[in-house]
Amino acid sequence: MKNESKIKLNNMLVTNMLKIAFNTSHTLLFDHVVFPVIEKGIKSALNRVPGPVTWPGVMEDKYYMFRSMAYSSMKIGASSKFASTVISKAMLSDLRMKKEIEFRGKFGFDPPGFMVISPAKRCNLRCRGCYANSASEKDQLDYGTFTRIIEEMRELWGARFVTVSGGEPLMYKWHGKGVLDIYREHPDSLFLMYTNGTLISDRVAGELYDLGNITPAISVEGMQEVTEQRRGKGVFEKITRAMQILKKHRVLYGISVTATRHNAEEIVSDKFIDYYFNELGAAYAWVFHYMPIGRDVDPDLIPTPDQRVMLWEKSWEIVKKRKIMFVDFWNHGPVTDGCISAGRPGGYFYIDWQAKVYPCVFFPYAAANMDEIYARGGNLNDLVDLPLYSHIRDWQFKYWKEGDLLRPCPIRDHYRMAKKFVLDTKATPSDEVTAAIIKDAEYERKMDDYDRELAKRTTPIWKDIYLNGNRRR
Repeated sequence: MKNESKIKLNNMLVTNMLKIAFNTSHTLLFDHVVFPVIEKGIKSALNRVPGPVTWPGVMEDKYYMFRSMAYSSMKIGASSKFASTVISKAMLSDLRMKKEIEFRGKFGFDPPGFMVISPAKRCNLRCRGCYANSASEKDQLDYGTFTRIIEEMRELWGARFVTVSGGEPLMYKWHGKGVLDIYREHPDSLFLMYTNGTLISDRVAGELYDLGNITPAISVEGMQEVTEQRRGKGVFEKITRAMQILKKHRVLYGISVTATRHNAEEIVSDKFIDYYFNELGAAYAWVFHYMPIGRDVDPDLIPTPDQRVMLWEKSWEIVKKRKIMFVDFWNHGPVTDGCISAGRPGGYFYIDWQAKVYPCVFFPYAAANMDEIYARGGNLNDLVDLPLYSHIRDWQFKYWKEGDLLRPCPIRDHYRMAKKFVLDTKATPSDEVTAAIIKDAEYERKMDDYDRELAKRTTPIWKDIYLNGNRRR
């Protein structure tokens, strides 16, 4: 059977399986009859379309993560409209397969799968160390550019998943239009919106439910004390109130967490997991390790190599035993086949409020500007062969065969290599701070020391568990 036929069959089977699951109430029937069928379906789907990296431990990670994704979403519950958007449009569609064939014929590999867009730098909070402190109304993406990017994703790549970040997306305003208008204009796309949660009211939650194509991810730092240390007094109460409102309106939502040296243990504690997932009803978590970019750069805030291994161990306990979708982007590199930046197959580009295009949210050096590309008659495909992105993709493709996917990030885990890419391609720093960092010898030393110490801890795990498929500790 040709690969396209396998994918089409896979999409049809998974679509029908998930539709049944979304319409089955969470009862003993679900736990003992429906979900075991879903588990078998996930294994079968992974075997039919395994992806570029198929080491034993990698396939095990993918299975447990996809299982947690299905279980978390169905346990929490979602509207039928949202479920349809997720399953039939954003995740699985014949349009995507058709566009993959077209793109592959032109570029030799599959297209990106989504985009991350920050339409506004502005925010209503003043969190310590955040770049949004210096934002103004001028730091916003042209609405026409914003909506055109989403249209071109669909037409050129068959991609219908957009992550909206910030600043605070709900503060975006362009000639009377806001971010909800974007969601309304693109009903066949799925949007993940990172938000501080303080602007979510009953009215906003009602609109999100009616639209049925948005899932908010609310930023937290941990429990109340550590969250308010960074976000300000009283913010924790506003955050929990927003979660209660979303739960009441049956809007599936999650949390977004920045892991640092100071909160690493708390964010994987039973207290943290029980509170946000069992009590407040979050469906998923995205965990981002602190990256020393932006304002008040401090490499010493990065979770230590020992903490990183601890987070790897604890996060998989949460995923496997509790069946909670708890995604740690650095430690869960095996699930995504490593780094997903620079427009790699299934990956993404990041576009900020000035229309600058970066390999990734955490790689603050741009190779293009979409406003400039559009002004000269171009489109999103003009990004693909730009040197910075090509350098990173060439490394990614090689790393699939030779690398340790527990150290998947070029800018964090292989800093000297990423720096060389930036300098060789003359990429544009996002601001004065990032321009200074790339020349800072002490910064490079700290990052390189971290990378070498991390390799000492993850390489034995990678070889033993992922390559050889031995049992985890």
